[in-house]
Amino acid sequence: MDNRLEQDALIEDALQNYPLAPMPRDITASVMARIHVEKRPTLVTWNDFAIALVIAAIIGALFITFQNLPPIALAKLRIQGILLYQDILVNMRWLVPAVLFGAAAFFSALAIPSLLKMTTDDRR
Repeated sequence: MDNRLEQDALIEDALQNYPLAPMPRDITASVMARIHVEKRPTLVTWNDFAIALVIAAIIGALFITFQNLPPIALAKLRIQGILLYQDILVNMRWLVPAVLFGAAAFFSALAIPSLLKMTTDDRR
């Protein structure tokens, strides 16, 4: 333990007493010459384009569908939405915990196999 303290004291003494060496003039050029710039990957792939196209088509189809529905169908849809909202409010006491526990079970079912794979040693 004392050896480390002596070494630390010697290093501190050297850092405080010895003059600093001047910075070489070509340090920036030599550092920049060692940097290798790799080509960045494409940010948008064809899969991203296809997914965006499908989502845009679905949104467009829904918009056109709602524009062309008869007024009585829109009224019935609004009534059903209100009834669904009231049903959720009435059943909130058991519905929210059931949904949250179901989501927890689903994510646990997704995570547990990979955790088991990481913790078990297959080399034996």
